[in-house]
Amino acid sequence: MARVSRKNRADEILNNEIPSTEVSFEMTVYKTAIYARLSREDNLSDSDSIDNQIALIQNYIESRPYLQYEKTYTDNGFTGTDFDRPGWKSLLEDAKSGKINCIVVKDLSRLGRNYIETGEFLEKICPFFGIRFIAVVDNFDTETAESTAQLSVSLSNIVNDYYAKDISHKVSTALRNKMEHGEYIGNWEKYGYMKSAENKNQLIVNPETAPVVRMIYEWRRDGMSYMGINKKLNDLQIPSPGQYKADRGIVTNNNQKARKILWNKHIVTDILKDITYLGHLAQRKTAQCLYAGLPVHRAEEKDWIVAENTHEPIIEQTLFDAVQKINEEAAQKSKAAYGKYDHLPKAVNIYGKKFTCADCGAVIKLFRSFSTKKDKVYFTFKCPTFQEHGDRACKIKRIRKADLDAVVLESIKTQLALFVDMDATLKQLLKAKKAMLSDNSHAKEVRTVKAELVKKKTLFSGLYQDFREGILTQDDYASTREILVREIEKLEKQLSELTAAKKESTKQTQAEKELASLVKKYSKATEMTQELADAMIESMQLHDDNSVSITFRYMDEFKAVMESIEALRKEVA
Repeated sequence: MARVSRKNRADEILNNEIPSTEVSFEMTVYKTAIYARLSREDNLSDSDSIDNQIALIQNYIESRPYLQYEKTYTDNGFTGTDFDRPGWKSLLEDAKSGKINCIVVKDLSRLGRNYIETGEFLEKICPFFGIRFIAVVDNFDTETAESTAQLSVSLSNIVNDYYAKDISHKVSTALRNKMEHGEYIGNWEKYGYMKSAENKNQLIVNPETAPVVRMIYEWRRDGMSYMGINKKLNDLQIPSPGQYKADRGIVTNNNQKARKILWNKHIVTDILKDITYLGHLAQRKTAQCLYAGLPVHRAEEKDWIVAENTHEPIIEQTLFDAVQKINEEAAQKSKAAYGKYDHLPKAVNIYGKKFTCADCGAVIKLFRSFSTKKDKVYFTFKCPTFQEHGDRACKIKRIRKADLDAVVLESIKTQLALFVDMDATLKQLLKAKKAMLSDNSHAKEVRTVKAELVKKKTLFSGLYQDFREGILTQDDYASTREILVREIEKLEKQLSELTAAKKESTKQTQAEKELASLVKKYSKATEMTQELADAMIESMQLHDDNSVSITFRYMDEFKAVMESIEALRKEVA
Protein backbone atom coordinates (compact mmCIF):
# COMPACT_ATOMS: atom_id res chain seq x y z
CA MET A 1 0.00 0.00 0.00
CA ALA A 2 1.32 3.40 -1.01
CA ARG A 3 2.59 5.52 1.95
CA VAL A 4 0.84 8.85 2.46
CA SER A 5 3.11 11.89 2.05
CA ARG A 6 3.70 13.61 5.41
CA LYS A 7 3.30 17.02 3.83
CA ASN A 8 0.09 16.00 2.05
CA ARG A 9 -1.23 14.52 5.35
CA ALA A 10 -0.72 17.86 7.15
CA ASP A 11 -2.44 19.68 4.27
CA GLU A 12 -5.37 17.26 4.42
CA ILE A 13 -5.76 17.87 8.16
CA LEU A 14 -5.79 21.65 7.79
CA ASN A 15 -8.17 21.46 4.81
CA ASN A 16 -10.60 19.24 6.80
CA GLU A 17 -10.37 16.38 4.28
CA ILE A 18 -10.71 13.68 6.95
CA PRO A 19 -14.20 12.30 7.57
CA SER A 20 -15.47 13.50 10.94
CA THR A 21 -17.43 11.60 13.55
CA GLU A 22 -20.08 13.26 15.68
CA VAL A 23 -18.40 13.73 19.09
CA SER A 24 -19.74 15.69 22.07
CA PHE A 25 -17.22 18.01 23.75
CA GLU A 26 -19.63 20.04 25.89
CA MET A 27 -18.11 20.95 29.23
CA THR A 28 -19.53 22.83 32.22
CA VAL A 29 -17.21 25.66 33.28
CA TYR A 30 -17.36 26.62 36.97
CA LYS A 31 -16.81 30.13 38.30
CA THR A 32 -14.23 29.17 40.90
CA ALA A 33 -13.17 30.78 44.19
CA ILE A 34 -10.08 30.03 46.24
CA TYR A 35 -10.53 29.96 50.01
CA ALA A 36 -7.55 29.91 52.38
CA ARG A 37 -7.58 30.12 56.17
CA LEU A 38 -4.89 30.27 58.82
CA SER A 39 -5.43 30.44 62.57
CA ARG A 40 -3.34 30.53 65.69
CA GLU A 41 -4.11 26.82 66.21
CA ASP A 42 -2.05 26.10 63.07
CA ASN A 43 1.06 27.50 64.80
CA LEU A 44 1.74 29.62 61.70
CA SER A 45 3.53 26.70 60.01
CA ASP A 46 5.06 27.45 56.61
CA SER A 47 3.28 24.54 54.93
CA ASP A 48 -0.10 25.94 55.95
CA SER A 49 0.64 29.62 55.26
CA ILE A 50 -1.95 31.58 53.33
CA ASP A 51 0.42 32.05 50.37
CA ASN A 52 1.27 28.35 50.20
CA GLN A 53 -2.38 27.33 50.34
CA ILE A 54 -3.21 29.75 47.51
CA ALA A 55 -0.25 28.59 45.39
CA LEU A 56 -1.26 24.92 45.75
CA ILE A 57 -4.87 25.66 44.79
CA GLN A 58 -3.86 27.89 41.85
CA ASN A 59 -1.78 25.06 40.41
CA TYR A 60 -4.75 22.73 40.81
CA ILE A 61 -7.13 25.14 39.04
CA GLU A 62 -4.72 25.96 36.20
CA SER A 63 -4.50 22.30 35.22
CA ARG A 64 -8.28 21.98 34.94
CA PRO A 65 -9.92 23.99 32.14
CA TYR A 66 -13.40 23.48 33.60
CA LEU A 67 -12.41 25.61 36.62
CA GLN A 68 -12.43 29.32 35.78
CA TYR A 69 -10.72 31.35 38.51
CA GLU A 70 -12.75 34.32 39.79
CA LYS A 71 -11.54 35.49 43.21
CA THR A 72 -9.51 34.58 46.32
CA TYR A 73 -10.96 34.85 49.83
CA THR A 74 -8.82 34.59 52.97
CA ASP A 75 -9.21 34.55 56.75
CA ASN A 76 -5.94 35.08 58.59
CA GLY A 77 -5.99 34.48 62.34
CA PHE A 78 -9.53 33.05 62.50
CA THR A 79 -10.33 29.73 64.15
CA GLY A 80 -11.78 26.82 62.23
CA THR A 81 -14.24 25.94 64.96
CA ASP A 82 -16.97 28.28 63.74
CA PHE A 83 -17.98 29.91 60.45
CA ASP A 84 -18.16 33.52 61.70
CA ARG A 85 -15.23 34.72 59.57
CA PRO A 86 -15.26 37.82 57.31
CA GLY A 87 -13.61 36.16 54.30
CA TRP A 88 -15.89 33.13 54.47
CA LYS A 89 -19.02 35.27 54.90
CA SER A 90 -18.04 37.38 51.87
CA LEU A 91 -17.48 34.19 49.85
CA LEU A 92 -20.92 32.84 50.78
CA GLU A 93 -22.59 36.12 49.81
CA ASP A 94 -20.99 35.90 46.36
CA ALA A 95 -21.98 32.24 46.07
CA LYS A 96 -25.59 33.01 46.95
CA SER A 97 -25.71 35.81 44.36
CA GLY A 98 -24.32 33.50 41.65
CA LYS A 99 -20.94 35.21 41.24
CA ILE A 100 -19.21 31.92 41.99
CA ASN A 101 -20.42 28.31 41.96
CA CYS A 102 -17.28 26.39 42.93
CA ILE A 103 -15.09 26.63 46.05
CA VAL A 104 -11.62 25.09 46.27
CA VAL A 105 -9.68 24.69 49.53
CA LYS A 106 -6.40 22.98 50.41
CA ASP A 107 -8.07 20.48 52.75
CA LEU A 108 -11.26 20.09 54.74
CA SER A 109 -9.75 21.55 57.90
CA ARG A 110 -9.45 24.90 56.05
CA LEU A 111 -13.25 24.85 55.69
CA GLY A 112 -13.81 24.10 59.38
CA ARG A 113 -13.00 21.86 62.29
CA ASN A 114 -16.56 21.58 63.59
CA TYR A 115 -17.79 18.41 61.86
CA ILE A 116 -21.50 19.16 62.39
CA GLU A 117 -21.38 22.61 60.75
CA THR A 118 -18.99 21.38 58.05
CA GLY A 119 -21.23 18.42 57.23
CA GLU A 120 -24.27 20.74 57.16
CA PHE A 121 -22.49 22.95 54.63
CA LEU A 122 -21.42 20.09 52.35
CA GLU A 123 -24.67 18.12 52.46
CA LYS A 124 -27.28 20.89 52.50
CA ILE A 125 -25.94 24.35 51.63
CA CYS A 126 -23.79 23.26 48.66
CA PRO A 127 -26.63 21.41 46.86
CA PHE A 128 -29.16 24.16 47.66
CA PHE A 129 -27.09 26.91 46.06
CA GLY A 130 -25.57 24.69 43.38
CA ILE A 131 -22.03 25.02 44.75
CA ARG A 132 -19.32 22.57 43.81
CA PHE A 133 -16.80 22.07 46.64
CA ILE A 134 -13.28 20.67 46.23
CA ALA A 135 -10.69 19.84 48.92
CA VAL A 136 -7.44 19.25 47.00
CA VAL A 137 -5.31 17.32 49.51
CA ASP A 138 -8.26 15.24 50.73
CA ASN A 139 -9.11 14.37 47.10
CA PHE A 140 -12.73 15.28 47.78
CA ASP A 141 -15.09 16.76 45.17
CA THR A 142 -18.87 17.06 45.68
CA GLU A 143 -19.30 16.64 41.92
CA THR A 144 -17.89 13.10 41.96
CA ALA A 145 -18.19 12.01 45.61
CA GLU A 146 -20.04 8.76 46.23
CA SER A 147 -21.34 7.35 49.52
CA THR A 148 -17.95 5.91 50.54
CA ALA A 149 -16.28 9.23 49.84
CA GLN A 150 -18.94 11.04 51.85
CA LEU A 151 -18.27 8.67 54.76
CA SER A 152 -14.55 9.41 54.48
CA VAL A 153 -15.31 13.14 54.57
CA SER A 154 -17.47 12.75 57.66
CA LEU A 155 -14.69 10.81 59.42
CA SER A 156 -12.14 13.42 58.40
CA ASN A 157 -14.38 16.15 59.80
CA ILE A 158 -14.77 14.27 63.08
CA VAL A 159 -10.98 13.93 63.33
CA ASN A 160 -10.52 17.64 62.64
CA ASP A 161 -13.16 18.49 65.25
CA TYR A 162 -11.56 16.18 67.81
CA TYR A 163 -8.11 17.61 67.03
CA ALA A 164 -9.29 21.21 67.61
CA LYS A 165 -11.05 20.30 70.87
CA ASP A 166 -8.12 18.23 72.09
CA ILE A 167 -5.72 21.12 71.49
CA SER A 168 -8.20 23.49 73.17
CA HIS A 169 -8.38 21.27 76.26
CA LYS A 170 -4.60 20.96 76.53
CA VAL A 171 -3.98 24.70 76.00
CA SER A 172 -6.75 25.69 78.44
CA THR A 173 -5.39 23.37 81.11
CA ALA A 174 -1.83 24.63 80.69
CA LEU A 175 -2.87 28.28 80.79
CA ARG A 176 -5.08 27.76 83.86
CA ASN A 177 -2.15 26.17 85.70
CA LYS A 178 0.05 29.14 84.85
CA MET A 179 -2.60 31.64 86.01
CA GLU A 180 -3.24 29.77 89.27
CA HIS A 181 0.50 29.84 89.98
CA GLY A 182 0.59 33.61 89.50
CA GLU A 183 2.23 33.65 86.07
CA TYR A 184 1.20 36.47 83.75
CA ILE A 185 0.00 35.04 80.42
CA GLY A 186 -1.12 38.21 78.58
CA ASN A 187 0.30 39.02 75.14
CA TRP A 188 1.14 42.57 76.23
CA GLU A 189 2.26 43.72 79.63
CA LYS A 190 -0.01 45.95 81.73
CA TYR A 191 0.67 49.69 81.40
CA GLY A 192 3.06 50.60 84.20
CA TYR A 193 4.83 47.26 83.97
CA MET A 194 7.11 45.36 81.62
CA LYS A 195 7.89 41.66 81.20
CA SER A 196 11.04 40.40 82.86
CA ALA A 197 13.84 39.58 80.42
CA GLU A 198 14.53 36.38 82.40
CA ASN A 199 10.89 35.26 82.67
CA LYS A 200 8.22 36.45 80.23
CA ASN A 201 5.49 35.40 82.70
CA GLN A 202 6.79 37.78 85.38
CA LEU A 203 5.84 41.47 85.56
CA ILE A 204 8.35 44.06 86.78
CA VAL A 205 7.84 47.80 87.30
CA ASN A 206 8.46 49.97 84.23
CA PRO A 207 10.28 53.12 85.40
CA GLU A 208 8.94 55.11 82.41
CA THR A 209 5.21 54.44 82.86
CA ALA A 210 4.75 53.50 86.54
CA PRO A 211 4.96 57.20 87.66
CA VAL A 212 2.08 57.99 85.26
CA VAL A 213 -0.10 55.32 86.87
CA ARG A 214 0.60 56.73 90.32
CA MET A 215 -0.13 60.26 89.10
CA ILE A 216 -3.52 59.11 87.73
CA TYR A 217 -4.48 57.59 91.09
CA GLU A 218 -3.41 60.72 92.99
CA TRP A 219 -5.38 63.02 90.66
CA ARG A 220 -8.45 60.88 91.16
CA ARG A 221 -8.01 60.85 94.94
CA ASP A 222 -7.80 64.65 94.85
CA GLY A 223 -11.22 64.85 93.13
CA MET A 224 -10.39 65.09 89.44
CA SER A 225 -13.01 63.56 87.10
CA TYR A 226 -12.30 60.82 84.56
CA MET A 227 -12.56 63.30 81.70
CA GLY A 228 -10.42 65.79 83.61
CA ILE A 229 -7.66 63.21 84.02
CA ASN A 230 -8.06 62.23 80.38
CA LYS A 231 -7.69 65.85 79.22
CA LYS A 232 -4.72 66.57 81.47
CA LEU A 233 -2.80 63.51 80.24
CA ASN A 234 -3.33 64.58 76.64
CA ASP A 235 -2.48 68.22 77.43
CA LEU A 236 0.81 67.07 78.98
CA GLN A 237 1.40 64.98 75.79
CA ILE A 238 2.03 61.83 77.81
CA PRO A 239 1.81 58.89 75.38
CA SER A 240 -1.29 56.73 75.91
CA PRO A 241 -0.77 52.95 76.41
CA GLY A 242 -1.60 52.37 72.73
CA GLN A 243 0.74 55.13 71.57
CA TYR A 244 3.46 53.89 73.93
CA LYS A 245 3.32 50.47 72.24
CA ALA A 246 3.34 52.03 68.77
CA ASP A 247 6.37 54.20 69.67
CA ARG A 248 8.23 51.03 70.67
CA GLY A 249 7.38 49.34 67.36
CA ILE A 250 4.77 46.97 68.81
CA VAL A 251 1.98 46.52 66.25
CA THR A 252 -1.53 45.81 67.55
CA ASN A 253 -5.04 45.98 66.06
CA ASN A 254 -5.55 49.39 67.69
CA ASN A 255 -2.42 51.28 66.67
CA GLN A 256 -2.20 50.80 62.93
CA LYS A 257 -3.87 54.12 62.06
CA ALA A 258 -1.76 57.08 61.04
CA ARG A 259 -3.22 59.43 63.67
CA LYS A 260 -1.89 59.74 67.21
CA ILE A 261 -3.57 57.47 69.77
CA LEU A 262 -4.86 59.66 72.60
CA TRP A 263 -5.85 58.82 76.15
CA ASN A 264 -9.58 58.22 76.55
CA LYS A 265 -12.03 57.74 79.38
CA HIS A 266 -12.17 53.96 78.94
CA ILE A 267 -8.40 53.59 79.48
CA VAL A 268 -8.45 55.85 82.55
CA THR A 269 -11.36 54.03 84.21
CA ASP A 270 -9.73 50.62 83.57
CA ILE A 271 -6.47 51.74 85.21
CA LEU A 272 -8.33 53.17 88.21
CA LYS A 273 -9.89 49.82 89.15
CA ASP A 274 -7.19 47.31 88.19
CA ILE A 275 -5.76 45.30 91.11
CA THR A 276 -2.63 44.62 89.05
CA TYR A 277 -1.30 47.88 90.51
CA LEU A 278 -1.63 46.39 94.03
CA GLY A 279 0.76 43.57 93.05
CA HIS A 280 -2.00 41.02 92.35
CA LEU A 281 -3.09 39.32 89.11
CA ALA A 282 -6.72 38.89 88.03
CA GLN A 283 -6.79 36.87 84.82
CA ARG A 284 -9.27 34.95 82.65
CA LYS A 285 -11.59 37.97 82.54
CA THR A 286 -12.63 36.82 79.07
CA ALA A 287 -12.85 33.13 78.31
CA GLN A 288 -13.47 30.61 75.55
CA CYS A 289 -13.77 26.87 75.98
CA LEU A 290 -13.91 25.00 72.68
CA TYR A 291 -13.96 21.51 74.16
CA ALA A 292 -16.91 22.53 76.38
CA GLY A 293 -18.67 24.34 73.53
CA LEU A 294 -18.41 27.84 75.06
CA PRO A 295 -17.76 30.79 72.70
CA VAL A 296 -15.69 33.85 73.63
CA HIS A 297 -17.44 35.67 76.47
CA ARG A 298 -16.77 38.05 79.37
CA ALA A 299 -16.43 35.98 82.51
CA GLU A 300 -18.18 36.96 85.72
CA GLU A 301 -15.89 38.41 88.39
CA LYS A 302 -16.40 35.34 90.61
CA ASP A 303 -14.88 33.20 87.82
CA TRP A 304 -11.69 35.24 87.46
CA ILE A 305 -8.45 33.55 88.44
CA VAL A 306 -6.85 35.76 91.08
CA ALA A 307 -3.33 35.28 92.44
CA GLU A 308 -2.07 37.66 95.13
CA ASN A 309 1.38 39.19 95.68
CA THR A 310 2.75 38.04 92.34
CA HIS A 311 4.81 41.16 91.57
CA GLU A 312 5.86 44.53 92.96
CA PRO A 313 2.94 46.96 93.52
CA ILE A 314 2.82 50.50 92.15
CA ILE A 315 -0.12 51.68 94.31
CA GLU A 316 -0.50 51.05 98.04
CA GLN A 317 -3.74 49.61 99.41
CA THR A 318 -4.89 52.81 101.17
CA LEU A 319 -4.66 54.91 97.98
CA PHE A 320 -6.37 52.18 95.95
CA ASP A 321 -9.24 51.91 98.47
CA ALA A 322 -9.71 55.69 98.57
CA VAL A 323 -9.99 55.81 94.78
CA GLN A 324 -12.48 52.90 94.68
CA LYS A 325 -14.69 54.75 97.18
CA ILE A 326 -14.65 57.88 94.99
CA ASN A 327 -15.40 55.79 91.89
CA GLU A 328 -18.39 54.12 93.56
CA GLU A 329 -19.83 57.42 94.82
CA ALA A 330 -19.46 58.96 91.34
CA ALA A 331 -21.17 55.95 89.73
CA GLN A 332 -24.11 56.12 92.12
CA LYS A 333 -24.47 59.88 91.60
CA SER A 334 -24.38 59.47 87.81
CA LYS A 335 -26.93 56.64 87.91
CA ALA A 336 -29.29 58.68 90.09
CA ALA A 337 -29.04 61.72 87.80
CA TYR A 338 -29.53 59.66 84.64
CA GLY A 339 -32.51 57.86 86.15
CA LYS A 340 -34.47 61.10 86.20
CA TYR A 341 -34.93 60.77 82.43
CA ASP A 342 -36.01 57.14 82.29
CA HIS A 343 -39.55 58.22 81.44
CA LEU A 344 -38.37 59.97 78.26
CA PRO A 345 -38.01 58.07 74.95
CA LYS A 346 -34.86 56.16 74.02
CA ALA A 347 -33.58 55.28 70.54
CA VAL A 348 -31.48 52.55 68.96
CA ASN A 349 -28.64 53.17 66.50
CA ILE A 350 -29.91 51.08 63.58
CA TYR A 351 -26.79 51.80 61.48
CA GLY A 352 -24.27 50.38 63.96
CA LYS A 353 -20.69 49.96 62.74
CA LYS A 354 -21.67 50.81 59.16
CA PHE A 355 -21.80 54.54 60.04
CA THR A 356 -18.31 56.00 60.54
CA CYS A 357 -16.49 59.34 60.66
CA ALA A 358 -14.98 60.28 57.30
CA ASP A 359 -11.89 61.73 59.02
CA CYS A 360 -10.95 59.59 62.03
CA GLY A 361 -12.80 56.39 61.12
CA ALA A 362 -14.54 56.09 64.49
CA VAL A 363 -18.03 54.57 64.57
CA ILE A 364 -20.52 57.46 64.82
CA LYS A 365 -22.47 57.31 68.09
CA LEU A 366 -26.06 58.24 68.86
CA PHE A 367 -26.33 60.74 71.73
CA ARG A 368 -29.43 61.62 73.74
CA SER A 369 -29.87 65.20 74.99
CA PHE A 370 -32.68 67.02 76.81
CA SER A 371 -34.50 70.32 76.60
CA THR A 372 -33.93 73.05 79.18
CA LYS A 373 -37.10 72.06 80.99
CA LYS A 374 -36.04 68.39 80.81
CA ASP A 375 -39.39 67.49 79.24
CA LYS A 376 -38.21 66.76 75.70
CA VAL A 377 -35.49 64.53 74.31
CA TYR A 378 -33.33 64.90 71.21
CA PHE A 379 -31.26 62.30 69.36
CA THR A 380 -28.14 63.33 67.50
CA PHE A 381 -25.39 61.38 65.73
CA LYS A 382 -21.94 62.75 66.59
CA CYS A 383 -18.29 61.83 66.08
CA PRO A 384 -17.21 60.35 69.46
CA THR A 385 -13.57 61.27 68.87
CA PHE A 386 -14.43 64.99 68.69
CA GLN A 387 -16.81 64.70 71.64
CA GLU A 388 -14.03 63.32 73.83
CA HIS A 389 -10.93 65.09 72.52
CA GLY A 390 -12.13 68.14 70.60
CA ASP A 391 -10.40 69.44 67.49
CA ARG A 392 -7.01 68.10 68.58
CA ALA A 393 -8.21 64.68 67.33
CA CYS A 394 -11.00 65.29 64.78
CA LYS A 395 -13.43 67.83 63.34
CA ILE A 396 -16.86 68.54 64.74
CA LYS A 397 -19.59 66.52 63.05
CA ARG A 398 -23.23 66.06 63.99
CA ILE A 399 -26.56 65.30 62.38
CA ARG A 400 -30.00 64.87 63.93
CA LYS A 401 -31.30 61.31 63.87
CA ALA A 402 -34.60 62.41 62.31
CA ASP A 403 -32.78 64.24 59.51
CA LEU A 404 -30.42 61.33 58.87
CA ASP A 405 -33.24 58.77 58.75
CA ALA A 406 -35.16 60.95 56.27
CA VAL A 407 -32.12 61.40 54.01
CA VAL A 408 -31.21 57.71 54.04
CA LEU A 409 -34.79 56.56 53.40
CA GLU A 410 -35.15 58.97 50.46
CA SER A 411 -31.82 57.81 49.02
CA ILE A 412 -32.86 54.16 49.27
CA LYS A 413 -36.21 54.82 47.58
CA THR A 414 -34.43 56.78 44.82
CA GLN A 415 -32.06 53.86 44.32
CA LEU A 416 -34.94 51.41 44.08
CA ALA A 417 -36.86 53.70 41.72
CA LEU A 418 -33.80 53.87 39.50
CA PHE A 419 -33.81 50.10 39.27
CA VAL A 420 -37.51 50.07 38.33
CA ASP A 421 -36.69 52.36 35.38
CA MET A 422 -33.68 50.24 34.45
CA ASP A 423 -35.75 47.08 34.69
CA ALA A 424 -38.39 48.45 32.31
CA THR A 425 -35.68 49.42 29.81
CA LEU A 426 -34.04 46.01 30.11
CA LYS A 427 -37.31 44.18 29.45
CA GLN A 428 -37.97 46.28 26.32
CA LEU A 429 -34.50 45.57 24.97
CA LEU A 430 -34.79 41.86 25.75
CA LYS A 431 -38.08 41.78 23.89
CA ALA A 432 -36.48 43.43 20.87
CA LYS A 433 -33.54 41.04 21.07
CA LYS A 434 -35.86 38.05 21.24
CA ALA A 435 -37.63 39.26 18.13
CA MET A 436 -34.30 39.54 16.33
CA LEU A 437 -33.40 36.00 17.29
CA SER A 438 -36.75 34.48 16.45
CA ASP A 439 -35.90 33.80 12.81
CA ASN A 440 -34.04 30.68 11.76
CA SER A 441 -30.81 32.48 10.85
CA HIS A 442 -29.56 32.42 14.45
CA ALA A 443 -30.28 28.71 14.93
CA LYS A 444 -28.67 27.95 11.56
CA GLU A 445 -25.53 29.90 12.54
CA VAL A 446 -25.31 27.99 15.84
CA ARG A 447 -25.59 24.65 14.02
CA THR A 448 -22.89 25.66 11.52
CA VAL A 449 -20.45 26.74 14.22
CA LYS A 450 -21.11 23.59 16.27
CA ALA A 451 -20.48 21.36 13.27
CA GLU A 452 -17.25 23.16 12.43
CA LEU A 453 -16.14 22.92 16.07
CA VAL A 454 -16.78 19.16 16.19
CA LYS A 455 -14.79 18.73 12.99
CA LYS A 456 -11.80 20.67 14.31
CA LYS A 457 -11.84 18.83 17.65
CA THR A 458 -12.01 15.48 15.87
CA LEU A 459 -8.94 16.43 13.84
CA PHE A 460 -7.19 17.59 16.98
CA SER A 461 -7.93 14.34 18.83
CA GLY A 462 -6.27 12.25 16.08
CA LEU A 463 -3.29 14.54 15.57
CA TYR A 464 -1.02 13.01 18.20
CA GLN A 465 -1.71 9.47 16.95
CA ASP A 466 -0.58 10.53 13.46
CA PHE A 467 2.61 11.91 15.00
CA ARG A 468 3.24 8.67 16.93
CA GLU A 469 2.73 6.59 13.75
CA GLY A 470 5.22 8.73 11.85
CA ILE A 471 2.63 10.21 9.48
CA LEU A 472 3.55 13.71 10.75
CA THR A 473 6.99 15.03 11.61
CA GLN A 474 7.49 16.80 14.93
CA ASP A 475 7.55 20.19 13.17
CA ASP A 476 4.38 19.37 11.18
CA TYR A 477 2.70 18.18 14.39
CA ALA A 478 3.64 21.31 16.35
CA SER A 479 2.60 23.81 13.66
CA THR A 480 -0.64 21.96 12.85
CA ARG A 481 -1.51 21.66 16.55
CA GLU A 482 -0.97 25.40 17.07
CA ILE A 483 -3.23 26.25 14.13
CA LEU A 484 -5.99 23.90 15.30
CA VAL A 485 -5.86 25.24 18.87
CA ARG A 486 -6.32 28.82 17.62
CA GLU A 487 -9.21 27.82 15.37
CA ILE A 488 -10.93 25.82 18.14
CA GLU A 489 -10.60 28.74 20.58
CA LYS A 490 -12.06 31.11 17.99
CA LEU A 491 -15.02 28.82 17.29
CA GLU A 492 -15.67 28.23 21.01
CA LYS A 493 -15.74 31.96 21.63
CA GLN A 494 -18.12 32.45 18.71
CA LEU A 495 -20.42 29.67 19.95
CA SER A 496 -20.31 31.05 23.49
CA GLU A 497 -21.39 34.49 22.27
CA LEU A 498 -24.23 33.03 20.19
CA THR A 499 -25.43 30.83 23.07
CA ALA A 500 -25.19 33.65 25.60
CA ALA A 501 -27.26 35.92 23.40
CA LYS A 502 -30.02 33.31 23.21
CA LYS A 503 -29.98 32.67 26.97
CA GLU A 504 -30.03 36.38 27.72
CA SER A 505 -33.17 36.82 25.67
CA THR A 506 -35.08 34.07 27.49
CA LYS A 507 -34.44 34.69 31.17
CA GLN A 508 -33.78 37.47 33.65
CA THR A 509 -30.29 37.98 35.02
CA GLN A 510 -29.58 36.93 38.59
CA ALA A 511 -28.84 40.57 39.39
CA GLU A 512 -32.26 41.63 38.16
CA LYS A 513 -33.98 39.02 40.33
CA GLU A 514 -32.08 40.13 43.45
CA LEU A 515 -33.00 43.76 42.94
CA ALA A 516 -36.59 43.02 41.97
CA SER A 517 -37.15 41.29 45.32
CA LEU A 518 -35.81 44.36 47.13
CA VAL A 519 -38.11 46.67 45.20
CA LYS A 520 -41.09 44.51 46.04
CA LYS A 521 -40.19 44.43 49.73
CA TYR A 522 -38.99 47.96 50.46
CA SER A 523 -40.17 50.43 47.80
CA LYS A 524 -43.18 51.45 49.92
CA ALA A 525 -41.28 51.77 53.21
CA THR A 526 -42.32 54.82 55.24
CA GLU A 527 -39.60 54.76 57.91
CA MET A 528 -36.04 53.60 58.42
CA THR A 529 -35.73 50.30 60.24
CA GLN A 530 -32.90 48.00 61.26
CA GLU A 531 -34.03 45.48 58.63
CA LEU A 532 -34.01 48.09 55.85
CA ALA A 533 -30.58 49.40 56.86
CA ASP A 534 -29.13 45.86 56.93
CA ALA A 535 -30.68 45.00 53.55
CA MET A 536 -29.64 48.09 51.61
CA ILE A 537 -26.63 49.80 53.21
CA GLU A 538 -23.03 48.68 52.90
CA SER A 539 -21.48 51.68 54.66
CA MET A 540 -22.06 55.37 55.46
CA GLN A 541 -19.72 58.23 56.32
CA LEU A 542 -20.35 61.54 58.09
CA HIS A 543 -18.27 64.44 56.70
CA ASP A 544 -17.15 67.71 58.30
CA ASP A 545 -19.86 69.67 56.45
CA ASN A 546 -22.36 67.27 58.12
CA SER A 547 -23.21 65.66 54.80
CA VAL A 548 -23.55 61.89 54.56
CA SER A 549 -22.18 59.62 51.84
CA ILE A 550 -23.82 56.23 51.40
CA THR A 551 -22.50 53.09 49.75
CA PHE A 552 -25.38 50.77 48.93
CA ARG A 553 -25.32 47.02 48.84
CA TYR A 554 -26.00 45.31 45.48
CA MET A 555 -23.94 47.93 43.59
CA ASP A 556 -22.41 45.09 41.56
CA GLU A 557 -25.92 43.93 40.69
CA PHE A 558 -26.89 47.45 39.56
CA LYS A 559 -23.75 47.55 37.45
CA ALA A 560 -24.56 44.15 35.93
CA VAL A 561 -28.03 45.31 34.89
CA MET A 562 -26.64 48.53 33.40
CA GLU A 563 -24.01 46.59 31.46
CA SER A 564 -26.72 44.28 30.13
CA ILE A 565 -28.69 47.32 28.97
CA GLU A 566 -25.69 48.85 27.21
CA ALA A 567 -24.80 45.57 25.50
CA LEU A 568 -28.38 45.00 24.32
CA ARG A 569 -28.68 48.56 22.99
CA LYS A 570 -25.68 47.98 20.75
CA GLU A 571 -27.05 44.64 19.54
CA VAL A 572 -30.54 45.84 18.66
CA ALA A 573 -29.45 49.23 17.28
